[in-house]
Amino acid sequence: MDRMPTKVGSLYNAVFLAPEVRADARVMRGNADTSAYASADWELVTAWMTPKALLHPPPDYLNVSVQRLENLGLTSKLLDWYIDAVRSHFVMHALPAVKGHFSDPTLPFNLQKSTGAVQGILTLLCDALNHYMHPLMHLFHDNLVAQARFRHSFNAMIDIALSEYEFQICSLMLVDNVLSESGKKRSTDEDSAEEEDDDAMMEDKETQRHEFLVAFRTRVETLGVQDLIERTVAKVYHFFIQRYIHENYANRVEREEDEPPALTELRELIYGPIARTVQALVREDEAVCERMFELATECLARLRIGEMFNIVIGFPDSIPGLEDLKSCIKTQEHRTQLVSSFQASCQQRLLHCGVNTTDIILFYISTIKVFRLLDPRGVLLDKVSRPIRRYLRERDDTVKCIVNGLLEVDDPNTGDLSELGKELANVSGHKGDADDDNYADMNWVPDPVDAAPDFRNQRSTDFVGEFLSLYENKEVFVKEIVTVIANRLLELKNYEIDREIMHLELIKLRFGEADLHNCDVMIKDISESKRVDANIHDQAILAPGIEPVNRVFHATMLSRLFWPAFKNEELVLPPEITEQMERYAAKFSTLKSGRKLSWLTKLGSVDVTLELEDRTLRFSVSPDRASMIYLFQSSSKSLKIPVCGGGWTDYLTRQRVLFIIGTLTISEMMQRLRLDEATTRRAALFWVKNGVLKEEGDSYVLLEKAQESTQKELTIRFLVLMDETAQSSVQTAEEKATEEMRVYWSYIVGMLTNLNSLPIDRIQSFLKMLIPKELGYSRSIDELRDFLAVMIAEERLELAAGAYRLRK
Repeated sequence: MDRMPTKVGSLYNAVFLAPEVRADARVMRGNADTSAYASADWELVTAWMTPKALLHPPPDYLNVSVQRLENLGLTSKLLDWYIDAVRSHFVMHALPAVKGHFSDPTLPFNLQKSTGAVQGILTLLCDALNHYMHPLMHLFHDNLVAQARFRHSFNAMIDIALSEYEFQICSLMLVDNVLSESGKKRSTDEDSAEEEDDDAMMEDKETQRHEFLVAFRTRVETLGVQDLIERTVAKVYHFFIQRYIHENYANRVEREEDEPPALTELRELIYGPIARTVQALVREDEAVCERMFELATECLARLRIGEMFNIVIGFPDSIPGLEDLKSCIKTQEHRTQLVSSFQASCQQRLLHCGVNTTDIILFYISTIKVFRLLDPRGVLLDKVSRPIRRYLRERDDTVKCIVNGLLEVDDPNTGDLSELGKELANVSGHKGDADDDNYADMNWVPDPVDAAPDFRNQRSTDFVGEFLSLYENKEVFVKEIVTVIANRLLELKNYEIDREIMHLELIKLRFGEADLHNCDVMIKDISESKRVDANIHDQAILAPGIEPVNRVFHATMLSRLFWPAFKNEELVLPPEITEQMERYAAKFSTLKSGRKLSWLTKLGSVDVTLELEDRTLRFSVSPDRASMIYLFQSSSKSLKIPVCGGGWTDYLTRQRVLFIIGTLTISEMMQRLRLDEATTRRAALFWVKNGVLKEEGDSYVLLEKAQESTQKELTIRFLVLMDETAQSSVQTAEEKATEEMRVYWSYIVGMLTNLNSLPIDRIQSFLKMLIPKELGYSRSIDELRDFLAVMIAEERLELAAGAYRLRK
């Protein structure tokens, strides 16, 4: 052992001159001299290592004491003592100083104060670390294990100091502000002097921010709290990128021509200023930028998935938003979220009774276009369209709307679906379903893993095929097509059928010619009617004794067996029209020997000119409406009423019309015209709507002078009326079925008279048993239920507790 110095101070002398007095300072047992020396060395070293306000380098003899303690194996105990001493000093002095930075209650709401607090705390902790590391760097500079043990313990103290809620709030505000400043869009117009000055100021701020971040990162690395700051940056970036994408791209699915895609902008932002900021805060790592861009892509994908319903509505203007979504969808989870989110939006905003069928069909057309661009394989379209297709099948007017669209029928009740007709004209023919067993197809690929079990790839090549595949049996479309074409042919005034022929030929490409044979016959009837009508009006071939037909009266001859069933309603026509009809029929019989005409008085159209006291009105109306207004004419004068169409047409006379200034009741008009009440009221309200008649109770008065009517009252009343252009001359399938079921009404009346009331299944059983075989009864229970509903509407039956009974 080295010889001890003769004089090293009062503390040393007191310890070693009176070792028996210093029993409390002994750290070893055994040899008394050794214990005395060790106690003295311990006192010297711990006295110098105790944290002080001023730091001094150790004297030379102190290194000797440390060496002797190390030789005695007391280094670990000395380090434990110093760690405990530092902990006590840190709790008494450093922690209060840290809490002092949070004394201001406005700190979490003031960015400048929060930034200063974070800087002050990190500086304070760095100073404390340098202060506490001073003894270790001098006495244990070669002992890396001791330094590591101390740093581990001190890191725990730092975590305690930085775990304050206020510090977390302040650090979040600081990082969020730095990222927000980095994420601000820069102006691209360099011609403006003000913007150049702004750019210079922005560059200065950028430089200052970078210097601040470098100093911030230096303190963080000194304290070894990179993990804490990285977690803070990650948390703030997650909310920042969500907020940034929502503020800049939400509800912005359209884009200017020179505007780059959203992902391109995000890539430039993240790999540019955001990357520089984050790397200055934490560490320079390319993987960090890649992860940040993946998170931005994920946020943009969720945003566009939530906006998919609006993208479909705004198509094709929303194609930029669709391209963003297509670039972001990369995982099966995204596809699943898209399907579930879109179906939920459809259920909430589309598939309910508040949306008319036309809007649903138009939305479905856009859905087909959008999802084919998004997923050409058709798997996503197959999934998202199933609820729409199921709901369309449940709607009663779906077939009618689709057929009107294919034939480009202008019907205000079904809306504009001309896009279906354009698509029908663009596609040359029905290409059919893809053949799943086409082994010669060298481009065949298996169905995607998320395809439904009943998915068939490329189910149809155009959206017309998608609609035609709504029903397994295409007969429902064929029946409606025949009905629509028949109505359109009956509405013709000039026998021009080129448009109808074009549509029919296009329809044949889809359905074949066999099912549409009746349409060919109907078109041929119109062509033949044009030729016959020309001969009837030809004065050169006028038969003796037959008066000529007025040149403005025209008719259409129909082959009844090939046309749909017509509404069997009787109408009393004005005598002038009846006279022309008789002349026309006589002339026809001379041209077609052995054949005669049977007039359908309610079919056709009439061009009417009404000359009132202060105005002249012109209308093209149905025969029942023309006949009704004719009732208000003076019997001594003739009506200037042109008629046209299936039965009668154009001007008959040229005299001025004089009207009766009087009233007619509904019952009087029904009796004279032989119409039912509903049809009579509908015709009368048409003239009320156009300001010709005025309703007073159950009577109607002719208005020679126009009067201002309450438009609100008229609007409310006409909400319950069908538009005049929507009325069909041909029976629909439902009307035809109801007429056929009326044959069995007497049997139903008989059984309900005897048994009082019956449920529908009992009525169905009795009808099958009671109806004779020659009549036959093969109706389903659903058809019977529809017929009974019609009888309830006609107030002949009533339904109570699930049983039907005769209305009393």
